[in-house]
Amino acid sequence: MRIAVLQRDPVMRQSIEQVLLKAGHTCMLYDDGLAMSKALARSTVDLLVLDWQGTRLSGAEVLQSVRGIGGDRLPVMFASLDTSEESMVRAFVSGADDYAGLPLRAAEFRERVAALLRRPYPERSSASSFEVGPYHFDTHRRPQTLIQQGLFNICSKFVQNCHGQLDLWCDHTVSQRPCRARSERRSGASK
Repeated sequence: MRIAVLQRDPVMRQSIEQVLLKAGHTCMLYDDGLAMSKALARSTVDLLVLDWQGTRLSGAEVLQSVRGIGGDRLPVMFASLDTSEESMVRAFVSGADDYAGLPLRAAEFRERVAALLRRPYPERSSASSFEVGPYHFDTHRRPQTLIQQGLFNICSKFVQNCHGQLDLWCDHTVSQRPCRARSERRSGASK
């Protein structure tokens, strides 16, 4: 996911970037709220991480601008050294969705970001693995060849989208006979 970060303190900006990169996100870093605002007008992001302080425009002003042009779906988190209740309440009243104190607690911050991204983008943040009957699908650890990847993608999407309405079964000799899928009858009895 693409995450834009406004943080005036270079050390804190770097720590935020490290956590986000390790979680697999792409970061756009700014210390200047005006530069961030101009960049947001030209491209899209999936999440904003703002600080109260910013050169030329503060995080609150960037948030007001984003919300003012219809950015209600875009999740916004404040990350600030100021962890007072007053500042947190002010952020939420301004339209922020979450607030994290600095210095970061890396695991907590990573999970706060994941939770914020899960709400507006559920299709992008589905579980990395799931099981159906005796089969385990791990979407991060995919097969190596293109044919195996294609089959894996087709099978995993098929199983994810059947919503438990299929009764999957295989013959004991899978190498001789292919796996078969059949729908359960409406009466609840299987063939």
